[in-house]
Amino acid sequence: MSVLQKIFNNDQVFAHPTEGVWGLGCNPFSEIAVDNLFDIKKRPKHKGVIVLAGNENQLGHFINHLTKDQKKSFFEKSPGPHTWLIPASDEIPTWLQGDTGLVAVRLSLHPDVIKITNELESPICSTSANLSGEEPAKNESDIKKIFGRALHIVDGELGKLNKPTPVQELITGTWIRK
Repeated sequence: MSVLQKIFNNDQVFAHPTEGVWGLGCNPFSEIAVDNLFDIKKRPKHKGVIVLAGNENQLGHFINHLTKDQKKSFFEKSPGPHTWLIPASDEIPTWLQGDTGLVAVRLSLHPDVIKITNELESPICSTSANLSGEEPAKNESDIKKIFGRALHIVDGELGKLNKPTPVQELITGTWIRK
């Protein structure tokens, strides 16, 4: 079992590269892990987090309940650097929904995200690597300054986006972040 798999299975948080900013990740199916993520980030739990997948097969619980047209819309910008807010099915844990009843889902093309999620055989819960309300970490040195040396950092490089991914509601098309 790899170091990352042990961290993931033990409800711990790790830092990882994404398309635009460093992220903090954990097991999305563990309420303890997600609580740890919120605690480390000092983020209010009502804000929700992103479920990040590197493989379409990892999204079954999150998109199976969508209509054919909704899935078509989802895959018009996925995989890629686009986060969708979609209605949560009954299978989706409440701790991934914030206070909206929606779950944020991104199917990534970033090679390190694909590598991480394939190694874990699971999507990950992800949010930007920063304290709530602060600028995201730009490099490993920033991560260590903000979160300490004990936080595991997955080797890799940021994508070319230079900012968090856009976020859009799937059903209404409303942009949350462009």
